[in-house]
Amino acid sequence: MELRCVFRAGRVVEQTMPYAQLTPEHQSFLAENCRLCLKKPSDGYSIAAEDLLHLHTAEAYIEKIMPLIKAPNQLVTASQFSKRYAFLMVAPFFSSFSLLNRVLDIQPNNCVVEAKQSDGHFLPELSLLSLEAKQVNKDRKIEMESGLEQLFRNHISVIWGNLAKTSNVPFPVLWENTATYIYWLYETTFAKHAEGELKATIAEDFQNILDAPGECFGLKYNPFKKYYFEKQPLIKSDPGIRVRKTCCLYYEISPDRTFCKNCPRCLSGYVPQPTE
Repeated sequence: MELRCVFRAGRVVEQTMPYAQLTPEHQSFLAENCRLCLKKPSDGYSIAAEDLLHLHTAEAYIEKIMPLIKAPNQLVTASQFSKRYAFLMVAPFFSSFSLLNRVLDIQPNNCVVEAKQSDGHFLPELSLLSLEAKQVNKDRKIEMESGLEQLFRNHISVIWGNLAKTSNVPFPVLWENTATYIYWLYETTFAKHAEGELKATIAEDFQNILDAPGECFGLKYNPFKKYYFEKQPLIKSDPGIRVRKTCCLYYEISPDRTFCKNCPRCLSGYVPQPTE
């Protein structure tokens, strides 16, 4: 049993939550779909999430992985790293919550980023020191808000603050980098598994994320509600897309200087200058 404290309307509510080992089936699902690393390899570029909570360590790590990402500076490195880091955290957490009905322990002291490469690209995986999780109770809204506090206010928000301070990457870029993965999970990926009652549960969980108060994220506002709006077809024959409000700077590391398909720079007519 583990005792957790959850903040609700200015008061602390104590919740006793039993944790149990993820089943082999659940572990395999997360490894196949969410880049969960079960073999727990280690190399000179791997880092504990807890270390990234410290400003100087975060800055040193961004500098260290710059050649792996093939970025020209810390700003671009931080933005591209945040996209990879966001996926590693939100994909297993929300997949566990909405599809497996389990709350994954994704606190910083339980997470290690394993810096792997695939086809020359920096594609890290996530190792969890403990593969324990607890079952979601009947009040999914409270459970979701508690999970958001664990994942964001006490974890990702702190790291995003360090990246912003050390690399000057704007907070809106970091949060929209994170938001795009949450939208993709709930609007696209989870649909493959959504039938009957599970479909309604997924929709409920997504709405609870969008309705969560800013304090769950350590902010004065909900960053995922801010960037959520209806998709728009750019050409009548094309499916609708949600054009970003910020640019993640992917074109800076793209060999042919291409944009993401929903990049506001591309759609505004901006043309990047070719590299020498």
